[in-house]
Amino acid sequence: MRRCAFTLIELLVVIVIGAILVGIAVPAFQALLSSSRESLAQNSLQQAIFSARDMAARNIGGGDAAAVFFYDKDRGLSVGVYEQVASFSDQTSNSGAPDPTRDVFVPVSAMEAVRLPDGYMVRGFVLGTQLRDGDWYDGLVDYSPPSGGLQGSGSDRGPGAWVFPETDFYNQTEQGDGDDRQTFMIRFKAGSGTLSRDSTAAVVIDARPSGENRSAFGDVEPINQAEDLRSWAVRAATTQSIAIADRWLLIGNESSDTVLARPVTDIALYRERRLAQMLRLRGLNKQTGTIYDRDDEPRIDAALFRDTALASDRVELEALITKWLEGRLAIESDSSTGSAEEADSAIYTVSAYFGDLIEVKR
Repeated sequence: MRRCAFTLIELLVVIVIGAILVGIAVPAFQALLSSSRESLAQNSLQQAIFSARDMAARNIGGGDAAAVFFYDKDRGLSVGVYEQVASFSDQTSNSGAPDPTRDVFVPVSAMEAVRLPDGYMVRGFVLGTQLRDGDWYDGLVDYSPPSGGLQGSGSDRGPGAWVFPETDFYNQTEQGDGDDRQTFMIRFKAGSGTLSRDSTAAVVIDARPSGENRSAFGDVEPINQAEDLRSWAVRAATTQSIAIADRWLLIGNESSDTVLARPVTDIALYRERRLAQMLRLRGLNKQTGTIYDRDDEPRIDAALFRDTALASDRVELEALITKWLEGRLAIESDSSTGSAEEADSAIYTVSAYFGDLIEVKR
């Protein structure tokens, strides 16, 4: 019996055809995977907001509920469902300003925080006037946003900035480093479940993991010894025997066990790596997966930047990020740094009645 064999030319043809098929299949598979991850991020985000809205609607006679945004160096971006349980008079670092009344939010124990896929981040939109609050994102108190913004978005907001949830850049062994922790929330009214238009900052309970430098304040034990977090928060906010300065350290903005959060109605979902590409960075910080350094305060990692002046100017940096997210970068500048097409973020405004994420078309 005569044996058949492939010639060298036939083998080369097969190899070339195989290479062509792989070249077609791999990008298609990568695009499919990217699309799947983006859909997962969007669905996770919507799920968390729906959960907060449903919690508020069921909480008849109780407090508001909110979807609160957190960033953790080890776990990335997550969204937790919180409910309002108390209010108290906090202290402020704003010179001459009256002490603000802060609502207190605690996590709803029955609802786990929703994590977004690795690499996906969320920023919240705040008006430039709201950044004048020296207690909240104090690095942006001088932010003066340019005129502009999204047109025809259905949102009534004016020009402002998109801020990152700076919740994990603080000293976890100290009790009084909470003024480095700030974020944003989407808040819903108790009973009706409608979107709250309250723009005042609230304190969100998020206990630091360290047990160091903890002590009781009056009749209230340290938070790491509390059997019920909801009950502890109510006592910490209302117990009369606690001095004002002590309450500030226990549950106020100064406490490392709290995060200062202001309600927003517009959020942006994006990939941090695409942001780094727009900024022409050398990459992302390897420990945080963001443009932030792993530090005890919110600090931009200057080593990533080719433009060192931009790294040290938070106001200019945030203005650039805002233009990129809104697709206005190429429109307002002759620079080739980016374009509306490169801003592949998704911007949403939250439906006032049902909590739906309505995508803003740019």
